[in-house]
Amino acid sequence: MKYAEFNIDSNKIEFCNSIFGIESVLLNGKRISKKFSFSGITHDIKLHARDLILESKYKQFEKKEIKLELKENGLLLKEQFVKIEKKQRFFWFLIGIGLGIALYKLTNLLLEYLYQ
Repeated sequence: MKYAEFNIDSNKIEFCNSIFGIESVLLNGKRISKKFSFSGITHDIKLHARDLILESKYKQFEKKEIKLELKENGLLLKEQFVKIEKKQRFFWFLIGIGLGIALYKLTNLLLEYLYQ
């Protein structure tokens, strides 16, 4: 799902994110970066002689939005805030519950094994 678009010198940089946490960055329609992220990550972008960085920051339990910063040489060029869909938040909520239950059961199993 496309979340944001930046236009730099007649070039289009697009940020996409799946409900599974896979972030993709497209430059003029061509994918140049694809990474998994739970709370944010940086994507390096080579635009002719320019080295840009698109940084995503996601705070699940605060504002429920993704903060995107496009930077060049550490200087902020553009910034966007994107609201997260309820479907994506619900998916990660279910994963958190599942992991919590699995960790609880594993801990109980280990404790039973250790104290037999």
